[in-house]
Amino acid sequence: MNSVVKKVALKTIGCKVNQYETGTLRQSFSSNGYQIVEFGEYADFYIINTCAVTAEAERKSKQMIRKAARINPAATIIVTGCAVESNLDDIREFKDISFIAGNSFKENIYLIINQIPSTEKFPAIFTSPIEQIRQYKESTCYSTSNRIRGIVKIQDGCNQFCSYCIIPYLRGRARSRPVKQILSEINTLADKGYQEVVLLGINLGSYGNDLDDSQVSLFDLIRKIENITAIKRIRLSSIELPYVNKELINAFVYLPKLCHHLHIPLQSGDNRVLKLMNRKYTTEQYYKTVMDIKEQVPDIAITTDVITGFPGEDVNAFENTLDLAGKIGFARIHAFPYSERKFNLASFLPAENEEIISKNRSREIIKLSKELHKKFIFKNRGREGHVLIEYQGQKENTNFVCGLTDNYIKVYINNTSTPKGQMIKVKIVDGKEGYAIGEPV
Repeated sequence: MNSVVKKVALKTIGCKVNQYETGTLRQSFSSNGYQIVEFGEYADFYIINTCAVTAEAERKSKQMIRKAARINPAATIIVTGCAVESNLDDIREFKDISFIAGNSFKENIYLIINQIPSTEKFPAIFTSPIEQIRQYKESTCYSTSNRIRGIVKIQDGCNQFCSYCIIPYLRGRARSRPVKQILSEINTLADKGYQEVVLLGINLGSYGNDLDDSQVSLFDLIRKIENITAIKRIRLSSIELPYVNKELINAFVYLPKLCHHLHIPLQSGDNRVLKLMNRKYTTEQYYKTVMDIKEQVPDIAITTDVITGFPGEDVNAFENTLDLAGKIGFARIHAFPYSERKFNLASFLPAENEEIISKNRSREIIKLSKELHKKFIFKNRGREGHVLIEYQGQKENTNFVCGLTDNYIKVYINNTSTPKGQMIKVKIVDGKEGYAIGEPV
Protein backbone atom coordinates (compact mmCIF):
# COMPACT_ATOMS: atom_id res chain seq x y z
CA MET A 1 0.00 0.00 0.00
CA ASN A 2 1.46 3.36 -1.05
CA SER A 3 2.00 5.97 1.64
CA VAL A 4 0.19 9.28 1.28
CA VAL A 5 2.35 12.01 -0.22
CA LYS A 6 2.63 14.99 2.11
CA LYS A 7 1.86 18.43 0.70
CA VAL A 8 3.95 21.54 1.36
CA ALA A 9 2.98 25.15 0.66
CA LEU A 10 5.52 27.97 0.85
CA LYS A 11 5.06 31.74 1.08
CA THR A 12 7.68 34.46 0.67
CA ILE A 13 7.36 37.99 1.98
CA GLY A 14 10.05 40.50 1.08
CA CYS A 15 13.16 40.69 -1.05
CA LYS A 16 14.58 38.58 -3.86
CA VAL A 17 17.09 37.04 -1.45
CA ASN A 18 14.13 35.72 0.53
CA GLN A 19 12.63 34.41 -2.72
CA TYR A 20 15.87 32.59 -3.47
CA GLU A 21 16.00 31.04 -0.01
CA THR A 22 12.39 29.88 -0.28
CA GLY A 23 13.42 28.27 -3.55
CA THR A 24 16.08 26.20 -1.80
CA LEU A 25 13.47 25.05 0.73
CA ARG A 26 11.06 24.16 -2.09
CA GLN A 27 13.73 22.06 -3.74
CA SER A 28 14.74 20.29 -0.51
CA PHE A 29 11.16 19.16 0.16
CA SER A 30 10.43 18.31 -3.47
CA SER A 31 13.54 16.17 -3.86
CA ASN A 32 12.54 14.22 -0.74
CA GLY A 33 9.15 13.21 -2.07
CA TYR A 34 6.88 16.02 -0.86
CA GLN A 35 4.31 17.56 -3.19
CA ILE A 36 4.58 21.34 -3.56
CA VAL A 37 1.23 23.17 -3.72
CA GLU A 38 0.13 26.80 -3.84
CA PHE A 39 -0.07 28.61 -0.52
CA GLY A 40 -3.84 29.05 -0.72
CA GLU A 41 -4.38 25.29 -1.04
CA TYR A 42 -4.81 22.63 1.64
CA ALA A 43 -1.40 21.37 2.78
CA ASP A 44 0.19 19.33 5.55
CA PHE A 45 3.05 21.83 5.97
CA TYR A 46 3.04 25.60 5.54
CA ILE A 47 6.38 27.42 5.46
CA ILE A 48 6.28 31.22 5.80
CA ASN A 49 9.53 33.03 5.01
CA THR A 50 8.99 36.40 6.70
CA CYS A 51 10.32 39.93 6.25
CA ALA A 52 10.92 42.75 8.75
CA VAL A 53 12.28 45.58 6.61
CA THR A 54 9.08 47.59 7.24
CA ALA A 55 6.17 47.42 9.65
CA GLU A 56 3.92 46.54 6.70
CA ALA A 57 6.14 43.55 5.83
CA GLU A 58 5.85 42.26 9.41
CA ARG A 59 2.08 42.73 9.29
CA LYS A 60 1.85 40.68 6.09
CA SER A 61 4.06 38.00 7.60
CA LYS A 62 1.71 37.60 10.56
CA GLN A 63 -1.29 37.68 8.23
CA MET A 64 0.10 34.68 6.33
CA ILE A 65 0.50 32.71 9.57
CA ARG A 66 -3.17 33.28 10.36
CA LYS A 67 -4.16 32.36 6.79
CA ALA A 68 -2.34 29.02 6.94
CA ALA A 69 -4.03 28.16 10.24
CA ARG A 70 -7.45 28.90 8.72
CA ILE A 71 -6.86 26.69 5.67
CA ASN A 72 -5.77 23.67 7.74
CA PRO A 73 -5.88 24.01 11.54
CA ALA A 74 -4.09 20.67 11.87
CA ALA A 75 -1.17 21.62 9.62
CA THR A 76 2.43 21.95 10.70
CA ILE A 77 3.18 25.68 10.37
CA ILE A 78 6.84 26.67 10.11
CA VAL A 79 7.89 30.32 10.38
CA THR A 80 11.34 31.54 9.41
CA GLY A 81 13.08 34.69 8.16
CA CYS A 82 13.78 38.19 9.39
CA ALA A 83 10.56 38.73 11.37
CA VAL A 84 11.66 35.83 13.58
CA GLU A 85 14.94 37.62 14.29
CA SER A 86 13.31 41.02 14.90
CA ASN A 87 10.20 40.02 16.81
CA LEU A 88 10.53 36.51 18.21
CA ASP A 89 8.39 37.27 21.27
CA ASP A 90 5.43 38.27 19.11
CA ILE A 91 5.84 35.37 16.67
CA ARG A 92 6.00 32.73 19.39
CA GLU A 93 2.63 33.92 20.73
CA PHE A 94 0.87 32.44 17.71
CA LYS A 95 -0.56 29.21 19.13
CA ASP A 96 -0.82 27.56 15.68
CA ILE A 97 2.92 27.62 14.94
CA SER A 98 4.76 24.30 15.30
CA PHE A 99 8.27 25.36 14.43
CA ILE A 100 10.23 28.64 14.39
CA ALA A 101 13.61 28.86 12.63
CA GLY A 102 15.89 31.91 12.67
CA ASN A 103 17.85 32.93 9.58
CA SER A 104 20.86 30.83 10.59
CA PHE A 105 18.68 27.68 10.57
CA LYS A 106 16.63 28.47 7.48
CA GLU A 107 18.60 26.30 5.06
CA ASN A 108 18.28 23.28 7.36
CA ILE A 109 14.53 23.29 7.92
CA TYR A 110 13.99 20.01 6.12
CA LEU A 111 16.82 18.32 8.04
CA ILE A 112 15.55 19.33 11.49
CA ILE A 113 11.81 19.11 10.88
CA ASN A 114 11.63 15.74 12.64
CA GLN A 115 12.95 17.37 15.79
CA ILE A 116 9.64 19.18 16.37
CA PRO A 117 8.44 18.03 19.78
CA SER A 118 4.85 16.91 20.25
CA THR A 119 3.46 19.91 22.08
CA GLU A 120 0.23 21.79 21.64
CA LYS A 121 1.18 24.92 23.56
CA PHE A 122 4.60 26.11 22.49
CA PRO A 123 6.45 26.01 19.16
CA ALA A 124 9.88 24.47 18.84
CA ILE A 125 12.38 27.31 18.44
CA PHE A 126 15.68 27.09 16.57
CA THR A 127 17.65 30.34 16.74
CA SER A 128 21.23 31.42 17.39
CA PRO A 129 22.98 34.80 17.69
CA ILE A 130 23.25 36.06 14.12
CA GLU A 131 26.31 38.18 14.94
CA GLN A 132 28.33 34.99 15.47
CA ILE A 133 27.98 33.95 11.83
CA ARG A 134 31.10 35.01 9.92
CA GLN A 135 31.05 32.73 6.86
CA TYR A 136 28.52 32.19 4.10
CA LYS A 137 26.29 29.23 4.91
CA GLU A 138 25.80 27.00 1.87
CA SER A 139 22.40 25.38 1.40
CA THR A 140 22.05 21.66 0.77
CA CYS A 141 19.98 22.46 -2.35
CA TYR A 142 20.02 25.04 -5.11
CA SER A 143 17.07 27.37 -5.50
CA THR A 144 14.33 26.42 -7.93
CA SER A 145 11.40 28.37 -9.27
CA ASN A 146 9.22 28.66 -12.33
CA ARG A 147 10.82 31.98 -13.20
CA ILE A 148 12.16 32.69 -16.66
CA ARG A 149 15.50 33.87 -15.29
CA GLY A 150 17.58 32.05 -12.71
CA ILE A 151 18.23 33.85 -9.44
CA VAL A 152 21.51 33.13 -7.67
CA LYS A 153 22.44 34.32 -4.19
CA ILE A 154 26.14 35.16 -3.96
CA GLN A 155 26.33 37.16 -0.72
CA ASP A 156 24.56 37.64 2.62
CA GLY A 157 24.67 40.17 5.45
CA CYS A 158 25.62 43.84 5.53
CA ASN A 159 28.15 46.09 7.31
CA GLN A 160 26.58 49.42 6.32
CA PHE A 161 24.32 50.07 9.36
CA CYS A 162 22.16 52.76 7.76
CA SER A 163 20.21 54.44 10.53
CA TYR A 164 16.79 53.37 9.18
CA CYS A 165 17.68 49.72 8.56
CA ILE A 166 17.70 46.72 10.90
CA ILE A 167 18.83 44.14 8.35
CA PRO A 168 22.48 43.98 9.63
CA TYR A 169 21.05 43.00 13.03
CA LEU A 170 18.85 40.29 11.46
CA ARG A 171 21.22 38.80 8.86
CA GLY A 172 24.61 39.53 10.36
CA ARG A 173 27.84 40.80 8.89
CA ALA A 174 28.64 40.73 5.16
CA ARG A 175 29.88 37.37 3.94
CA SER A 176 30.52 36.14 0.40
CA ARG A 177 29.76 32.81 -1.20
CA PRO A 178 32.76 30.96 -2.70
CA VAL A 179 33.14 31.29 -6.48
CA LYS A 180 33.18 27.51 -7.01
CA GLN A 181 29.69 27.05 -5.53
CA ILE A 182 28.29 30.01 -7.47
CA LEU A 183 29.60 28.73 -10.81
CA SER A 184 28.35 25.23 -10.04
CA GLU A 185 24.82 26.52 -9.46
CA ILE A 186 24.87 28.67 -12.59
CA ASN A 187 26.07 25.71 -14.67
CA THR A 188 23.13 23.73 -13.29
CA LEU A 189 20.75 26.51 -14.31
CA ALA A 190 22.33 26.61 -17.77
CA ASP A 191 21.81 22.84 -18.12
CA LYS A 192 18.12 23.41 -17.32
CA GLY A 193 17.78 25.92 -20.15
CA TYR A 194 18.05 29.23 -18.33
CA GLN A 195 19.63 31.94 -20.49
CA GLU A 196 19.73 34.76 -17.93
CA VAL A 197 20.87 34.80 -14.31
CA VAL A 198 20.38 37.49 -11.68
CA LEU A 199 23.05 37.85 -8.99
CA LEU A 200 21.57 38.58 -5.56
CA GLY A 201 22.88 39.72 -2.21
CA ILE A 202 21.92 41.78 0.81
CA ASN A 203 24.86 44.08 0.00
CA LEU A 204 25.90 42.78 -3.41
CA GLY A 205 28.67 45.30 -4.05
CA SER A 206 30.65 44.07 -1.06
CA TYR A 207 31.07 40.65 -2.69
CA GLY A 208 34.57 39.26 -2.23
CA ASN A 209 35.75 41.73 0.43
CA ASP A 210 35.69 39.06 3.16
CA LEU A 211 37.16 36.18 1.15
CA ASP A 212 40.74 35.02 1.71
CA ASP A 213 41.49 35.44 -2.00
CA SER A 214 42.03 39.19 -2.38
CA GLN A 215 41.82 38.78 -6.17
CA VAL A 216 38.10 37.91 -6.06
CA SER A 217 35.72 40.79 -6.72
CA LEU A 218 32.28 41.17 -8.26
CA PHE A 219 33.98 42.09 -11.55
CA ASP A 220 36.06 38.89 -11.45
CA LEU A 221 32.97 36.80 -10.74
CA ILE A 222 31.03 38.32 -13.64
CA ARG A 223 33.97 37.66 -15.95
CA LYS A 224 33.99 33.96 -14.93
CA ILE A 225 30.23 33.67 -15.51
CA GLU A 226 30.75 35.15 -18.98
CA ASN A 227 32.65 31.96 -19.86
CA ILE A 228 29.54 29.79 -19.37
CA THR A 229 28.43 29.57 -23.00
CA ALA A 230 24.74 28.79 -22.43
CA ILE A 231 24.23 31.85 -20.23
CA LYS A 232 23.45 34.79 -22.52
CA ARG A 233 22.74 37.53 -19.96
CA ILE A 234 23.93 38.42 -16.47
CA ARG A 235 21.86 40.86 -14.41
CA LEU A 236 22.80 42.51 -11.12
CA SER A 237 20.41 43.33 -8.32
CA SER A 238 20.85 46.42 -6.12
CA ILE A 239 24.34 47.96 -5.71
CA GLU A 240 25.19 50.63 -3.13
CA LEU A 241 26.93 53.72 -4.56
CA PRO A 242 30.30 53.30 -2.74
CA TYR A 243 30.79 50.01 -4.63
CA VAL A 244 30.12 51.51 -8.07
CA ASN A 245 33.80 51.99 -8.88
CA LYS A 246 35.79 52.20 -12.11
CA GLU A 247 36.19 48.41 -12.22
CA LEU A 248 32.43 47.82 -12.06
CA ILE A 249 31.74 50.52 -14.66
CA ASN A 250 34.31 48.82 -16.92
CA ALA A 251 32.33 45.60 -16.55
CA PHE A 252 29.35 47.28 -18.24
CA VAL A 253 31.60 48.64 -20.97
CA TYR A 254 33.65 45.52 -21.77
CA LEU A 255 31.63 42.46 -20.70
CA PRO A 256 28.93 41.93 -23.36
CA LYS A 257 26.70 39.59 -21.34
CA LEU A 258 26.22 42.05 -18.47
CA CYS A 259 22.77 43.65 -18.73
CA HIS A 260 22.78 47.42 -19.04
CA HIS A 261 20.72 47.98 -15.92
CA LEU A 262 22.04 49.15 -12.56
CA HIS A 263 19.90 49.71 -9.47
CA ILE A 264 21.64 52.20 -7.15
CA PRO A 265 19.61 53.22 -4.05
CA LEU A 266 19.55 57.00 -3.57
CA GLN A 267 17.16 57.16 -0.54
CA SER A 268 17.33 60.98 -0.40
CA GLY A 269 18.50 63.84 -2.60
CA ASP A 270 19.36 66.02 0.39
CA ASN A 271 22.81 65.91 2.01
CA ARG A 272 21.57 66.65 5.51
CA VAL A 273 19.07 63.78 5.34
CA LEU A 274 21.69 61.45 3.85
CA LYS A 275 23.92 62.20 6.84
CA LEU A 276 21.06 61.44 9.24
CA MET A 277 20.52 58.19 7.36
CA ASN A 278 24.22 57.31 7.79
CA ARG A 279 24.61 56.91 4.04
CA LYS A 280 28.22 56.91 2.86
CA TYR A 281 28.01 59.50 0.05
CA THR A 282 26.79 62.99 -0.85
CA THR A 283 24.34 63.99 -3.56
CA GLU A 284 27.26 65.44 -5.53
CA GLN A 285 29.11 62.11 -5.44
CA TYR A 286 25.97 60.24 -6.44
CA TYR A 287 25.29 62.54 -9.38
CA LYS A 288 28.87 62.43 -10.66
CA THR A 289 29.02 58.62 -10.50
CA VAL A 290 25.76 58.19 -12.39
CA MET A 291 26.80 60.71 -15.04
CA ASP A 292 30.11 58.85 -15.48
CA ILE A 293 28.20 55.60 -16.06
CA LYS A 294 25.77 57.19 -18.51
CA GLU A 295 28.62 58.76 -20.47
CA GLN A 296 30.31 55.40 -20.97
CA VAL A 297 27.12 53.29 -21.30
CA PRO A 298 24.54 55.62 -22.91
CA ASP A 299 21.68 53.10 -23.07
CA ILE A 300 21.97 51.97 -19.43
CA ALA A 301 18.89 52.04 -17.20
CA ILE A 302 19.64 53.53 -13.79
CA THR A 303 16.88 52.73 -11.29
CA THR A 304 16.76 53.65 -7.62
CA ASP A 305 15.01 53.59 -4.22
CA VAL A 306 13.80 56.65 -2.31
CA ILE A 307 12.56 56.80 1.29
CA THR A 308 10.04 59.58 1.90
CA GLY A 309 9.21 61.20 5.22
CA PHE A 310 12.43 60.26 7.00
CA PRO A 311 12.72 62.06 10.39
CA GLY A 312 14.07 65.53 9.67
CA GLU A 313 13.06 65.54 6.00
CA ASP A 314 11.38 68.92 5.62
CA VAL A 315 9.74 70.40 2.51
CA ASN A 316 13.05 71.77 1.24
CA ALA A 317 14.81 68.41 1.63
CA PHE A 318 12.03 66.64 -0.25
CA GLU A 319 12.16 69.22 -3.04
CA ASN A 320 15.91 68.53 -3.29
CA THR A 321 15.11 64.86 -3.81
CA LEU A 322 12.60 65.63 -6.56
CA ASP A 323 15.06 67.99 -8.26
CA LEU A 324 17.96 65.52 -8.18
CA ALA A 325 15.80 62.64 -9.42
CA GLY A 326 14.60 64.71 -12.35
CA LYS A 327 18.12 65.95 -13.12
CA ILE A 328 19.52 62.39 -13.16
CA GLY A 329 16.61 61.05 -15.22
CA PHE A 330 16.15 57.68 -13.55
CA ALA A 331 14.54 54.95 -15.63
CA ARG A 332 12.39 54.05 -12.63
CA ILE A 333 12.09 54.98 -8.95
CA HIS A 334 10.80 52.75 -6.15
CA ALA A 335 9.36 54.93 -3.38
CA PHE A 336 8.88 53.79 0.23
CA PRO A 337 7.29 55.82 3.04
CA TYR A 338 9.59 55.76 6.07
CA SER A 339 8.77 52.93 8.45
CA GLU A 340 10.13 53.14 11.99
CA ARG A 341 11.89 49.99 13.15
CA LYS A 342 12.84 49.35 16.76
CA PHE A 343 16.54 49.09 17.60
CA ASN A 344 17.71 51.32 14.74
CA LEU A 345 19.22 54.78 15.23
CA ALA A 346 16.56 56.61 13.21
CA SER A 347 13.92 55.71 15.81
CA PHE A 348 15.67 58.13 18.22
CA LEU A 349 15.71 61.07 15.79
CA PRO A 350 13.46 64.10 16.46
CA ALA A 351 11.31 65.87 13.86
CA GLU A 352 9.37 62.77 12.89
CA ASN A 353 6.99 63.29 9.96
CA GLU A 354 3.34 62.31 10.10
CA GLU A 355 2.46 59.13 8.22
CA ILE A 356 0.18 61.02 5.82
CA ILE A 357 3.07 63.32 4.84
CA SER A 358 5.34 60.34 4.12
CA LYS A 359 2.67 58.69 1.98
CA ASN A 360 1.84 61.86 0.05
CA ARG A 361 5.50 62.43 -0.73
CA SER A 362 5.79 58.82 -1.83
CA ARG A 363 2.92 59.38 -4.27
CA GLU A 364 4.74 62.39 -5.71
CA ILE A 365 7.85 60.30 -6.27
CA ILE A 366 5.79 57.56 -7.94
CA LYS A 367 4.20 60.17 -10.23
CA LEU A 368 7.67 61.45 -11.18
CA SER A 369 8.84 57.88 -11.74
CA LYS A 370 6.08 57.27 -14.29
CA GLU A 371 7.05 60.42 -16.19
CA LEU A 372 10.75 59.52 -16.19
CA HIS A 373 10.04 55.91 -17.19
CA LYS A 374 7.99 57.07 -20.18
CA LYS A 375 10.83 59.38 -21.26
CA PHE A 376 13.33 56.54 -20.96
CA ILE A 377 11.18 54.28 -23.16
CA PHE A 378 10.80 56.98 -25.84
CA LYS A 379 14.55 57.60 -25.72
CA ASN A 380 15.03 53.95 -26.72
CA ARG A 381 12.82 54.08 -29.83
CA GLY A 382 14.74 52.77 -32.81
CA ARG A 383 17.08 50.69 -30.63
CA GLU A 384 17.60 47.02 -31.47
CA GLY A 385 18.24 44.41 -28.82
CA HIS A 386 17.25 41.05 -27.44
CA VAL A 387 14.12 40.48 -25.36
CA LEU A 388 13.83 37.53 -22.97
CA ILE A 389 10.27 36.27 -23.40
CA GLU A 390 8.32 35.96 -20.14
CA TYR A 391 4.70 35.81 -21.29
CA GLN A 392 2.67 34.56 -24.25
CA GLY A 393 -0.84 35.73 -24.97
CA GLN A 394 -3.51 36.34 -27.56
CA LYS A 395 -5.66 39.40 -28.22
CA GLU A 396 -8.26 39.64 -30.97
CA ASN A 397 -6.97 36.41 -32.54
CA THR A 398 -3.44 37.84 -32.68
CA ASN A 399 -0.58 36.13 -30.87
CA PHE A 400 1.78 38.31 -28.86
CA VAL A 401 4.65 37.89 -26.41
CA CYS A 402 6.32 40.21 -23.94
CA GLY A 403 9.53 40.34 -21.98
CA LEU A 404 12.42 42.52 -20.85
CA THR A 405 15.28 44.06 -22.77
CA ASP A 406 18.71 43.96 -21.18
CA ASN A 407 18.16 47.59 -20.05
CA TYR A 408 14.95 46.76 -18.24
CA ILE A 409 12.21 47.85 -20.66
CA LYS A 410 9.09 45.71 -20.93
CA VAL A 411 8.40 45.13 -24.63
CA TYR A 412 5.31 43.70 -26.32
CA ILE A 413 5.81 42.03 -29.71
CA ASN A 414 2.78 41.18 -31.88
CA ASN A 415 2.38 38.38 -34.41
CA THR A 416 4.88 36.06 -32.83
CA SER A 417 4.77 33.09 -30.48
CA THR A 418 8.37 32.72 -29.31
CA PRO A 419 8.40 30.30 -26.32
CA LYS A 420 8.86 31.62 -22.80
CA GLY A 421 12.46 31.58 -21.66
CA GLN A 422 13.82 32.17 -25.17
CA MET A 423 15.25 35.37 -26.63
CA ILE A 424 14.12 37.26 -29.68
CA LYS A 425 15.85 40.19 -31.36
CA VAL A 426 13.53 43.17 -31.68
CA LYS A 427 13.49 46.83 -32.64
CA ILE A 428 11.60 49.21 -30.36
CA VAL A 429 9.20 51.14 -32.58
CA ASP A 430 6.87 52.87 -30.13
CA GLY A 431 6.42 53.66 -26.46
CA LYS A 432 3.41 53.62 -24.16
CA GLU A 433 3.06 54.38 -20.46
CA GLY A 434 4.95 51.58 -18.73
CA TYR A 435 5.96 49.54 -21.79
CA ALA A 436 7.26 49.61 -25.36
CA ILE A 437 6.12 48.10 -28.66
CA GLY A 438 8.67 46.09 -30.56
CA GLU A 439 8.98 44.37 -33.94
CA PRO A 440 11.07 41.25 -34.64
CA VAL A 441 14.32 41.94 -36.44
